[in-house]
Amino acid sequence: MESYNNQISLQPNITNDKTAEDPAVLSDEKIKKQPLYKRIIKSKFFSKKMKLLIWVFIGSLMVYILSRFSSDFAEVWTRYPAQGLRFALAMLTNLIPFSLAEVLLLSIPIFAIGYIIASNVATKKDESDETFFKWTRPLVSVFLIIFIILFTAFAPAYNRYKLAKNLGLEQEPVTKNELVQTGIILTNLVKNDLQDITFDSAGSSVMPYDYYTLSKKLNQAYKSYAAKESYISHFYSNPKPIALSKPMLYTHISGVYTFMTGESNVNTQYPDFLMPFTMAHEMAHQRGIAREDEANFVAFLVCINSDDSYIRYSGYANLINYMTSAIANADNEAFKSFSLNHMPKEVLGELIAYSTFFDKYRDSVASDITGAVNDVFLQSQGQSAGIKSY
Repeated sequence: MESYNNQISLQPNITNDKTAEDPAVLSDEKIKKQPLYKRIIKSKFFSKKMKLLIWVFIGSLMVYILSRFSSDFAEVWTRYPAQGLRFALAMLTNLIPFSLAEVLLLSIPIFAIGYIIASNVATKKDESDETFFKWTRPLVSVFLIIFIILFTAFAPAYNRYKLAKNLGLEQEPVTKNELVQTGIILTNLVKNDLQDITFDSAGSSVMPYDYYTLSKKLNQAYKSYAAKESYISHFYSNPKPIALSKPMLYTHISGVYTFMTGESNVNTQYPDFLMPFTMAHEMAHQRGIAREDEANFVAFLVCINSDDSYIRYSGYANLINYMTSAIANADNEAFKSFSLNHMPKEVLGELIAYSTFFDKYRDSVASDITGAVNDVFLQSQGQSAGIKSY
């Protein structure tokens, strides 16, 4: 009896719970106790498409790293493979009459909030790894695609040859007198076009045609210029007017090239004389001139080689604006003398009118934020001067 009773008392310890003995269930519990990266590796997160995207990303990262170490590689890559990628992006977005980049930028907060809410609801209903990864895959894919485009289509251009080398020029420090002499040359050249320029009562010049005519004229100017220079190629593109140009004045952004969409975007609310130069600057980025000071100089070269007098005037007037700032920083008395004795009254009136226009937007939180972000990005791409490189 005792022996029998012992057997009976031991019986409850022999469980009939198949779950505890099921190897598959034990395996699932073991996996859930593992670190997340191991769970991801062993899960279905890495679909065939995701694996392919990751390999493309790794390849693009290698291209970018190699461009940071070799300007020869960066130059060849920017001129040929990257040029093809920028061309393809521009051709796709040329079909859209508005700025896709602007729409995406404005939509990000809405999509982000919607995505967070939807993913939280879905993962609470089903806490499985598959549901979690189903919602993380698209997010990871978007970030990978953005960096793939950056690393292959645009970022290597920051490491290509200096523009001075491609133009066969020597870059050296300049003296105050050299700045003044250059300013005098520019003011003498701009006088040739002043007779064709109309100014309003405030002193601002008036562009004699609309935005889209300007776009056509600058495309022609780039085509003519690129035919004479090997370092830059031309393709027809439609610089996009920014719909929210007015509020963007507070950011001090007159134009922006969006590498993700391949679009040149232009703020249409700035004074007319800035428009051709700004558009030419953003189109320079689109054609592989990444550094800001070099995009400015290419914009100047393209503008003054145009067969249109207003575009030429814009090129000269904007460079004179930069030149007078440089002279003022070097010697304020030299700046006063230059302005009084050499500056054409029309150009001086233009710059005074622009300064008056800009006073309303000069100090703003938005400009501080966008300036700081742009400064960090430029420095991350090897432009140690950041936004001062403009």
